[in-house]
Parts: sequence; structure tokens; C-alpha cells
Amino acid sequence: MKKYSTMRIITLALFLLYIMVILFLLIIPNSYRGHNVLVGGLTWGRWLGFVSRNINIVPFKGLTQQIGFIIAERNTVRVIIYLVGNFVGFAPLGFFLPALFARERKFAAYLITTLMSITVLELLQLITMRGSFDIDDIILNTAGACIGFFFVGKANSRLGVF
Repeated sequence: MKKYSTMRIITLALFLLYIMVILFLLIIPNSYRGHNVLVGGLTWGRWLGFVSRNINIVPFKGLTQQIGFIIAERNTVRVIIYLVGNFVGFAPLGFFLPALFARERKFAAYLITTLMSITVLELLQLITMRGSFDIDDIILNTAGACIGFFFVGKANSRLGVF
């Protein structure tokens, strides 16, 4: 049986907590999420209508719109929270994945894992009617995760963590 260090166990526990927070914010029904698919009955027509209204596969379409809101001084605080939240929300992956999985210390592997994970989360939001599938969210989330990877990687290499 492999013995794990206390630091690794703590890191794993924090990673699981981070995942639960992300799922709470993005997928799990709660008072902060708008839709409840059980109210009023779910039909294929209702679900397909939701999906067709809540999907964006055109890169930078939503980002351009959000930046336009800032320029027009409309919903500025909400837009900034949206942009910063999407960018910063996945930066912790830059610490957790390389710290827990040696394969994720190589940027290419990390990028693939991150892109796949974020895409799955976006799809789950759409499928469960808890949000939208937005390519711009994937772009922002991945950019934030990559920034986290590089900042944490630099710090860890200086400290000799891995």
C-alpha cells in the first residue's frame, strides 16, 4: 500500500472541496441558480427550447457583448464579476492538478485535461438547464487556469515543490 504524505492528503482534500464549490456554483440546484427543471414538468420541447437559447459556439461573441456593456456603463459590476469570476475561478487548477498528478506538470497534458474538464462542465450546465454552454466561458476559464499553471509552476519550481 502506498503511503501518502500529510501534505498530499491536505491538498487532495482541498481539491475535493474546490470541486464541490465549482459544482455548487455551476451545476447543483441552489438558491443562486435560476432554473428548476422539475417545476412545471420537463418536456423535450421545453428542454430543446432552453438549449437553443442558451448555447454560444461563436468565439468572442459574448465577450464582445460584455465589453460593450462596460463601455456603455450598463451592468458594469455584474459584467466585471462575470469576467473576473470566469477568469479567476479556474486558476486553482494550476496548483491542484500538477500537485496531485505528475502527468499534469507538463503543460500540454494540463491544457488537455483542463479544456476537457471545463467543456464537460459547460455541457453539464446546458444539459441540466443550470446555465449555458458558452465557448467564451471555456476561453476565459482555460486562460485563467493556464495563468494559474504558470504562476504556481514558477513558485513551485523556486520552492522545489515539484
